[in-house]
Amino acid sequence: MSLNSFYDDRKFCTACDNYVAYLSGLDHSYCVQCGSEVRLFSADDWDRFQNGLDNRPRNGRKAKNVRNALGAVDTQGEVDNEPHLDTEGEGPDDQRESA
Repeated sequence: MSLNSFYDDRKFCTACDNYVAYLSGLDHSYCVQCGSEVRLFSADDWDRFQNGLDNRPRNGRKAKNVRNALGAVDTQGEVDNEPHLDTEGEGPDDQRESA
């Protein structure tokens, strides 16, 4: 396996219609030949890449139980929509006297 080299790295310039060396900025990268914004892939290569992702096997870990803004999801996939109050915090029904 070869390591990527800064001098060998290329992105696609739509103005030059070729893979070119580029200058990398914070938000975008630009072609060193014409100054146009460059993309990672050409449109054809992007389509081939996306089709290749669709054809790969779907192996991996199963999803964990997820907490969301509506409530907690249990292992059977049922959502608990009941509001939860902290038992240690002061809630609206707390009868403690403040000093």
